[in-house]
Amino acid sequence: MAGERFGAPGADAALLAGDASERRYARLHHPGAEPPSSIGMILSAPFDPAELPFLEVRAHLAAIGQPVPEVYAMDPGAGLILIEDGGGRSLEDLWNASGWEAAQPYYLKAVDLLVALQESKRGPSGPALRRAFDPAFFARELHHTRRWAFEALLGMEAPEAAFAPPFEALCEAVCRQPFRLAHRDYHSRNLMAGPGGRLMVLDFQDARRGPAAYDLASLVFDSYAELPGEARELLIARFRGGASAAREMGGAGAFRAALAAAGLQRNLKAIGTFAFQRAGRGKTFYLPFIPPAVRSVRGHLALLPEQAALGSLLGPFLDALERVGAPRA
Repeated sequence: MAGERFGAPGADAALLAGDASERRYARLHHPGAEPPSSIGMILSAPFDPAELPFLEVRAHLAAIGQPVPEVYAMDPGAGLILIEDGGGRSLEDLWNASGWEAAQPYYLKAVDLLVALQESKRGPSGPALRRAFDPAFFARELHHTRRWAFEALLGMEAPEAAFAPPFEALCEAVCRQPFRLAHRDYHSRNLMAGPGGRLMVLDFQDARRGPAAYDLASLVFDSYAELPGEARELLIARFRGGASAAREMGGAGAFRAALAAAGLQRNLKAIGTFAFQRAGRGKTFYLPFIPPAVRSVRGHLALLPEQAALGSLLGPFLDALERVGAPRA
């Protein structure tokens, strides 16, 4: 497929490190062609191009100016899509290697792109982008954490009956925010940091309408790149200055509470994802990212006195999760 598209056979292909999904990726090098490399996306099954959310969402994002990969070719029967190579350096990689000073321009660009995503007047063109978060969806994610992190990973009792009321209250609060189009997984691993400050946005196929603070919470309370407080404040202020939804929420205090509520749900959900990879799939790679998520959860709870009951219920589990994810001496 790459040979047909670029007029040069692939000289080599290298599988890339996977994420928490069932998709796989390979980088294809085709010397003498332009571009010299591409990415093969390997889906778990054949697909209908008219029904694949990745293609629908990508087309919408490209139409509104979001920097998403170009699709070069596809073989639906084989479950293959050939897309543009965004490079080998994610925003997480840049942050880990060079710190905030080098990463700051990219983070500012990421916030500007998020604002532009929310402010676009272009309506959805298909069913994928008509999807929306709701309290029940968010609650299911939290119960996934209860089962896989609290019970399966920690081996602690976490009765559904005890957690259901505070989980539902949190999720209903999060969904009282204004809704905008949300990427759903907007963090440093899904933002490729190219030369000259260029970003490429990846992993957008689950985009849907959701609470306006959700993607910002995902970015600034990211377990993969734990930003210092002053960096977070800069990014939050930049978002508030450009996003109409932030102004709809009221003053700075009201927005911070909304951001904390979205972040609380998001970070608890992430803990469940990391725990499932260990307890359900035997992968230990994600365990070190649990303590940063726990620290974020504690910070959110400190800003949300109305979530005191949930905080008390979570306390023993958060203590235990910090020990599970901490590096050994």
